[in-house]
Amino acid sequence: MKTTLMMVLCGVAILVSGCAAGITRTGYRLPENRKSKDLQRCPITIQCNAKYDTNDVVVLGSIDAYDTGFSTDCDEAYVLDIFCREACSVGADLINITEEKHPDGWSTCYRAKADFLRFKDRDKAKGLLSDAKYAPNLIIERSVKSQKRTRDFITATVLGGPLAGIVVWTATTPHNH
Repeated sequence: MKTTLMMVLCGVAILVSGCAAGITRTGYRLPENRKSKDLQRCPITIQCNAKYDTNDVVVLGSIDAYDTGFSTDCDEAYVLDIFCREACSVGADLINITEEKHPDGWSTCYRAKADFLRFKDRDKAKGLLSDAKYAPNLIIERSVKSQKRTRDFITATVLGGPLAGIVVWTATTPHNH
């Protein structure tokens, strides 16, 4: 019983430790001794699978946000904030989300891949608009719902794990009558 309880407590400690989403960068690096949260934000356009002529843009880099298996700080607002800060740091005009997965039964994280694009003709960059689904209020709304689901999952794990351990222990312990 003590071993089971210890395993449950260690698992809970890992879950509530607040690990961030995993990030893979391709084609660029963060400035030395800087983290994403240290970078400046700038106004930037976010689109999903944007249509553009490949001759009109330069791909400055790509980014992939994924669930590490222990990620809890990985909602959509957190991930897109990283994307925005890093896109600004490389001088992008557009964050082109090429793949995204919202939290589901497999992961409580928002997972996405994107390319950072810069238009060769600076006038083409002036009229860019973000897709409506990336309006800040909608991102925050989805993130709040996601965080609540994650908290509920952790609470269920914290309460359910020890209870399940007690039930299993009681059911499998020989009783002398």
